Amino acid sequence: MDNKMFFFDIDGTLIDVNKDIYEITDASKVAMDELKSNGHDVFLSTGRCKCFIVDGVSSYPFSGYVTCNGGHVSYKGKTLYKTVIEPEAIMETMNLCSQYDMNYYFESNDYIYIKDRHDPTHVHFANKWGMKDEICVDHFDPYHIESYIGMIYCNNLDDIPVMIEKLSPYFDIQRHRSRHSFDLTLRGTSKAKGIMELVKAMHRDMKDTIAFGDGRNDLEMIEEVSLGIAMGNAVPELKKVANYVTANIEDEGIQFALQHFGMINQR
Repeated sequence: MDNKMFFFDIDGTLIDVNKDIYEITDASKVAMDELKSNGHDVFLSTGRCKCFIVDGVSSYPFSGYVTCNGGHVSYKGKTLYKTVIEPEAIMETMNLCSQYDMNYYFESNDYIYIKDRHDPTHVHFANKWGMKDEICVDHFDPYHIESYIGMIYCNNLDDIPVMIEKLSPYFDIQRHRSRHSFDLTLRGTSKAKGIMELVKAMHRDMKDTIAFGDGRNDLEMIEEVSLGIAMGNAVPELKKVANYVTANIEDEGIQFALQHFGMINQR
């Protein structure tokens, strides 16, 4: 098999905090190691920013990173592509959250800018998803930060329509598995766009790309790559566009699919 570029989502693909899976399984690590030993590149492709990647994932030696839903792309420690949120979009989000008691998160490589680090909803959210307190900054100037993606948490579900109305001019708003939280991805930005920029920078070809995902923010990626694989626990709309649906994360879906396509040895 020609050298390929493999892209792995984090939440619901490599780990699942809802099932207390906070690190890459041993079977997935062995499978990715075999891919690398066979000359393939193994990348992360995630909605999380670099500092929000949990230790159980960041400890693995990936070839490069497509983070922030494609808003930041790096390879061998060098930034290849980024899209930066304008201060006006951050200010609009901050004002909205103050008015409607929502929580916001604006993510960079090193810090996440938040409304209030002591807010009980934030503390619960951070503990569940592995957001370390030392990366959270709740006093900042929106005109002097660089952020590549936002998140928003709506405490009251009735406020979601006004949130979408106010922020849609700036962001593509993608709902998480939780009914309360959403990615705020800059319009025109996606994991697919980030992957295409990485492929171009590396002088490779999209025909060499393979991706694993499970969520709504994986839709463009799974459709754009040469082989898009949905986890068994993926949302229904992703399964519809995937080339192949593998097993659930807890049933070693990554290993199962790679063996199915003859990309690693049977075990």
